[in-house]
Amino acid sequence: MNRKDLALAAVFAGLYAALGFILQSVAFGPIQVRVADALYPLIAVFGFPCLVGTFLGHLIFNIYGFGVGIALGPLDLLSPILFLPAKYAIQRWGLKAVPLHVLSVALWVPFLLNQMFSLPFWVCVATVGVGETIAEVALGVPLAIAIRKRWK
Repeated sequence: MNRKDLALAAVFAGLYAALGFILQSVAFGPIQVRVADALYPLIAVFGFPCLVGTFLGHLIFNIYGFGVGIALGPLDLLSPILFLPAKYAIQRWGLKAVPLHVLSVALWVPFLLNQMFSLPFWVCVATVGVGETIAEVALGVPLAIAIRKRWK
């Protein structure tokens, strides 16, 4: 990774963590819209630096959430790692791979909610899936398209 890529990764890590901290009240739980996840479609525009940055920002935010007791337990620290294949798919295949990431989140987070709080898995799949769709598809994809038009 060259200096430019490293700086870009740091910017995305900082953006993800900052959005998470600012909007933490809606970032955890059975009904959530993690606005920071709107950055994931930008992987299709900025590539590997954005993938690394959002991974690190997600990890930092989940460590914070675990430390203050709002994360979904220690398994939530695995989330950034488990979502790497879906993030790589966005880098490789562009915006059409965003639903794969949405689906990954919409299955993993309800699993954690079910394990920790015995909440109904399929209800949480629906609520988390809607929130993730709002963040990534309704917010992130238009952002990525707008930036791609300006960037090129």
